[in-house]
Amino acid sequence: MSRLELPRTPVGIAYVLALAGTAITSIALAGALWARASTKPTVVLASGHDAPRPVMPGVVPDTLAADMARDFVVTLENYVPATVEKNLAFLETRVAPEGVHGFARLAANLKKLVKESKQASQFLAEDPASWRILRDGARVEVVLHGTRRIFVENALLEEARVAYRVALAAGEPTRNNPTGLLVAGFSVRVESPEKNHGKNP
Repeated sequence: MSRLELPRTPVGIAYVLALAGTAITSIALAGALWARASTKPTVVLASGHDAPRPVMPGVVPDTLAADMARDFVVTLENYVPATVEKNLAFLETRVAPEGVHGFARLAANLKKLVKESKQASQFLAEDPASWRILRDGARVEVVLHGTRRIFVENALLEEARVAYRVALAAGEPTRNNPTGLLVAGFSVRVESPEKNHGKNP
């Protein structure tokens, strides 16, 4: 049985040392890459209407929550007979699983009302500085105010200041919903109705 003999010349010794150094470096790099891949990121970047900013995983920033709630309410409350079905179909993709059935009933009733009465709606959101972000553990709610105008046959039927309360839940980001945020529920309260009997806008 042959025995492995180490080289005795300076060149041979240098070769063996270089080979050993390369092997140790490769093992160290592989270990570092494995450790890096197995740890969860501590900071991610979220972009909104302002510049990207650091965000902790699982924590919904106030700005992102407010943007999501506003976009949901504006899409829900701004419609004409030709756009109501498209708007509602889009919003269904932003509703959390536990709220799908309730939203489906609301959508069916609204589509029926709009079809029968030719109703249209307009919502003007107030200054975001007046909105409130409420947190209870992982639950995030946004309270926002605005003016809603209801039209029938181009006549202003009702104008009122309303308050929306939108509860948000963090879901999995998708191509159609990059933020992953979903609406877990919402309510609306009329604060100061002003009826208009037959006046044009």
